[in-house]
Amino acid sequence: MTRRRALLISIAALLGAALALGLFDRDIDAETAAAIAERMARDYHARTGHPRSEFATREGRLWADGWEYRWRFKPCPELASLRIWISRNGRRVRYAELPECAASDGVPRQPRTA
Repeated sequence: MTRRRALLISIAALLGAALALGLFDRDIDAETAAAIAERMARDYHARTGHPRSEFATREGRLWADGWEYRWRFKPCPELASLRIWISRNGRRVRYAELPECAASDGVPRQPRTA
């Protein structure tokens, strides 16, 4: 094996290891994270039939590990909201909280629809 071939193989191996370890991950910006959150919120409203008018305006916050977006549920804003969490690089996205108002007796019930 020539020296040139060994050098190329080692460079390729280092690049592959860097990619595998995620060393080239780039954080997404606020605009991109908000667009992802809005798409997920639209999907939630389409699947559940809950109108957007039942939710307050979007709140956004950047944490150390990712972005959090929240829409407080108007029937019980102190108890329930639609929260979406997005990792800093945008690869992991999940619903962190789905709106559900709790009755005073502690039994959960579905949010009102009208």
